[in-house]
Amino acid sequence: MTYLLITLLVVMVLPLLTSSWRLSLVGLGLQGLLMAAMVAQRGWDFSGPNLLLLLDLLVLRTWFVPRHLFAIMREQGGPGRRDVIPANLLSWTMAGALVLVGFRFAALLHPAGGVMTTHVAVATSGLLLGLLVLATQGSTFGQILGVLRVEYAIALFELAAGSEPGLPVQLGVTAILFLSVLTLGGFLRKLGAAGPDRPAGERTA
Repeated sequence: MTYLLITLLVVMVLPLLTSSWRLSLVGLGLQGLLMAAMVAQRGWDFSGPNLLLLLDLLVLRTWFVPRHLFAIMREQGGPGRRDVIPANLLSWTMAGALVLVGFRFAALLHPAGGVMTTHVAVATSGLLLGLLVLATQGSTFGQILGVLRVEYAIALFELAAGSEPGLPVQLGVTAILFLSVLTLGGFLRKLGAAGPDRPAGERTA
């Protein structure tokens, strides 16, 4: 489990150091895949809530979310480079500091250490990095990416419980995420990747 969590942290951080929107969407898909692997490590339980959770992680988060947004971004015809956070040393230092804060928080919450401490640390880091993206991005795509990063981090927190929620709860969570992604995709189509104040060279579909 620990190596999956560390890999997940790398997947969260790496897109922040690049200017590729494609890598950002691939990162979201990999987060869903890694969370599905964590659920699978618990042992296969073919109950309704567990199967729906795997469907949520493998189909919705790993495949549908990045594919849906990727198709819309391709329609926009904008540049392939798009910073997730401002590409400067200050932003990268802030991102590193937030990861350290996440690990410090987890150590205070679970001083005994172990897998649970790492789990909370990675989930907290993901949440803080998502808020950083929201705070530093004014573009439509950047805001959407920040919202989804926060949502994925919350899902990772929920996995720390070690048991799946009831079927009605899981159905609600999955349905809300699906509808939210469709709504966010609609905003992306309408406003364009850069938003109302996009550069003159970009267009909307």
